Amino acid sequence: MHSSVGHEPPESLDPPFPPPRDRSKPQHHFFAEQSQFRIKLRTFSGAPPEVTVQNIHMDRDVDAYLRAADRGLSRVPRPSRSRTPSDDRDPESVERSQRRAKTLVRLCVTELAPSSLVTFTTRKTYSLDDLVSIWGRFVRLARMVGPFEYVCVPEPHPKNPEHLHLHAAVRGKLSRDTLRRLWHIALEAHEGRRVRSILRGAASPGNIDDQPIKGRDTIRRIRKIARYISKYITKDLLERFNRRRYWPSKGISLRDAQIFWLDSLSMSDAVREACELLGHWDGIAPAFRVFCPSERVAWWAVDPEAMPPPPF
Repeated sequence: MHSSVGHEPPESLDPPFPPPRDRSKPQHHFFAEQSQFRIKLRTFSGAPPEVTVQNIHMDRDVDAYLRAADRGLSRVPRPSRSRTPSDDRDPESVERSQRRAKTLVRLCVTELAPSSLVTFTTRKTYSLDDLVSIWGRFVRLARMVGPFEYVCVPEPHPKNPEHLHLHAAVRGKLSRDTLRRLWHIALEAHEGRRVRSILRGAASPGNIDDQPIKGRDTIRRIRKIARYISKYITKDLLERFNRRRYWPSKGISLRDAQIFWLDSLSMSDAVREACELLGHWDGIAPAFRVFCPSERVAWWAVDPEAMPPPPF
């Protein structure tokens, strides 16, 4: 006769699925490990995500991040203060501003997902304020014809720094001739003259150059344009113009990055852990090319052909 006494499972059995790790906070106490690493995952409307591995050090960063967390913010807000004249800025400050501006331009262009890269030139030398006015008129004219979104960066001419022209990543379906005609109308209107058609030869007030950017697919072309535009954010541009370094369309809105903290305590281990966490490790090495612009940062862009985007 079998015993009716039940058998209780041993208390040492683990649950079938462990709870997911909470990576929204540092994985080590900062009093024990002052230098820790985290992932910043940036997603876009028309392009695969970009991943940044950052080294966060207590002495430089933690107080600011803790204050932001107490306020319920996902990132540290930039301090709001009046801009100082460029002559009073130290070289390190200018370099940091350049890195921030180059990154923001590249992210804005990637979010824009432009269809072309266009250079706008003028025969006459205009000040930056005059160019801002001319560009604003040109944009209003273009939007009367069809959709027109952009990220625009001024650049001094290599042989004449006082002469500026504009590089613009553009999304729209306006033809080259239409853009040229509207550019001429805007330039002539600034001089108090009214025209309706493209001006030729010596009468032309400027020109546009639709630069072909080749890429194996749309994603690579978008990223190539983004790198091309951001390279025009130079120290000279920041030193000469402490404002209006670039002009994005108002409709371009960058999403807040997602943050995931890592266990690793070195950059090499952090890159591997981030790749494995996101499914970007092919078993031997990262599935994508990793860029390390400094000892505190590494990043890569997801290639949808090599591996699918992360599932969040």
